[in-house]
Amino acid sequence: MSPLVKNYERKARAYFTMMVGINLVVLFIVVAGMVTGIRGYIADTLFTYHAVTCCGSVCSQCFFTLHTFFTALPWLCIVILFVGISLAVRKAFSMVSWNYRFIRPLIPLPVENHPRLKNILSRVRLNGQLVLFDNPKLCYAFTSGILKPKIYLSTGLCSYLTNKELLAVAVHEAHHTQDWAPLKLFIARIFHAINFFLPINSYLLNGYITASEMAADDTAVHISGEPLELASALVKLSRYDNMDKLSTAALFSQGPAIVEDRLRRILSPEIPPPCRGKAYLCLAYILSLFTAVSICLTLFHRSFISDHTIECKAKVCHTAVCG
Repeated sequence: MSPLVKNYERKARAYFTMMVGINLVVLFIVVAGMVTGIRGYIADTLFTYHAVTCCGSVCSQCFFTLHTFFTALPWLCIVILFVGISLAVRKAFSMVSWNYRFIRPLIPLPVENHPRLKNILSRVRLNGQLVLFDNPKLCYAFTSGILKPKIYLSTGLCSYLTNKELLAVAVHEAHHTQDWAPLKLFIARIFHAINFFLPINSYLLNGYITASEMAADDTAVHISGEPLELASALVKLSRYDNMDKLSTAALFSQGPAIVEDRLRRILSPEIPPPCRGKAYLCLAYILSLFTAVSICLTLFHRSFISDHTIECKAKVCHTAVCG
């Protein structure tokens, strides 16, 4: 395997591992804090309520206190957790439902009867993972399937591309299936939805998608030996409007920017890639670290302060005398 392929495979693996590790740690902290502290949160809330309403109505001097602030913060974290879970469920449902609505109606055609694809199968081992479906208006190739990834090629694509371009595209998609990219991307997007409050997740997700695309491109060039054909296929597919029909199928689509970077690497591999987003990366790390530490302190703050130290700050509130 080419050193370039291994390099970007390591990068993609590093991005995915970092994203899973960071989000699991944060999720564990949030859940552990909730489980171990829920009784204390309830007790603090009841005590704060009685302290604030000690005069028979709300005492403003008792309400705006540090203790009241710390009492409300854990409930805010709980709300954020359930919002993240709702977003994750929605994301998972949208991806699975799209698979049901788009993939199931497809009518597969026998690949062996297609002369051009038969030639590709003789050069690339796809182990029955290639699915040809009848849609002359759609020119697209994509990989779908969380547990059983398969490569989907439309008849419109087979007619649109040359034999060498089609081979390069098939090898590119084959790399995604061998690397279990749909499953990894599904997991990464679920974590991105659950911990939506961590800015670093967007950077890691985009980094994984980019590195995975680069590794697949390098594999296609290494096996097919036709970098110009892969670049030509990228240009053709980028000009063809498939997004209205395949918005979710394009799991690794990131718009014109990533296509330009991929073309630059394919045509001029000796030129180092441009360094982008260093300022954003530093800011994302700082904000994510601050958010994670704030959540940790919020959920475990009862371990650092004494219980029930609040008392009414005014002995006479409104017209009633505080007890």
